Order: sequence, then structure tokens, then C-alpha cells
Amino acid sequence: MYKIKAIVRNSTLSDVKKSLMDISTFSAYQVQITEISYAHKGLKSDISNYIPKSKIELLCADKDKEEIISTIQKTASTGQKDDGVVVSYKIDKFGKICDIGVDLITY
Repeated sequence: MYKIKAIVRNSTLSDVKKSLMDISTFSAYQVQITEISYAHKGLKSDISNYIPKSKIELLCADKDKEEIISTIQKTASTGQKDDGVVVSYKIDKFGKICDIGVDLITY
């Protein structure tokens, strides 16, 4: 099992949502990120004001990971700088909250 997180432009969120509806269940919410830009000389960074973006989070089976990442990348891409990022990482345990307690499922 994998967890996938993506930060995309607000303007592309509805398209990403439509493309993921048949593949996976996910959460989406608004976030504020800082932009780090590098000056012409050296690696001096300058942190600007917050930029509104949308964050998507979902859990998926190993077999679906590449399709989901590819779908997000294709749908969220505008061809401009700062379209967003996609991160995935392996989940080794998943806990389902039940009336009786917590069932841990190891992957």
C-alpha cells in the first residue's frame, strides 16, 4: 500500500478530481505554501508571500500507484513553472478504526 500526496494549482483541482474519481478515493483541501526563488548569483533564497494551492492525499494499492501518479501529473500540468509536486511513500501498516478497537493490517 502507498500514500500519495500531491500539491497542485487550484485551477487544475477540478480536472484532477474528475480524472481520479474512477481510480481512487481521495481527500483534497486548500493549503498555503511559500515560494523559494534563487537569485542570479549564488544560491541565496528569498521566501515570498504564501501561494494558495490544493493538496490531494490518498491511499492506494501497489498496483495502482504508477497509474495514479501519471494521471495526476498529466491532468495537473499546465506547462508552466510551479505546476506542483507528487510524492509517494510505502505504508507498512494500516489501522482501521472499529467499534471494538483497532485492526492493524500489515502490507
